[in-house]
Amino acid sequence: MSSILPFTPPIVKRLLGWKKGEQNGQEEKWCEKAVKSLVKKLKKTGQLDELEKAITTQNVNTKCITIPRTPAACG
Repeated sequence: MSSILPFTPPIVKRLLGWKKGEQNGQEEKWCEKAVKSLVKKLKKTGQLDELEKAITTQNVNTKCITIPRTPAACG
């Protein structure tokens, strides 16, 4: 997978690898931005490793991941 954005961290590339379906260039760029945003939020709360574990193992016994809302999304 080639990155549309200038720098894509390895965790973002790994998570994008689990994406389902095909996207065109614009959708691909949006997906990458969305995953980068999610990674940034989950890093702050220390849940990023748990998300990757849940996705890669696909085990129902992994912890729940909560995604904090941004102040702009709350209004």
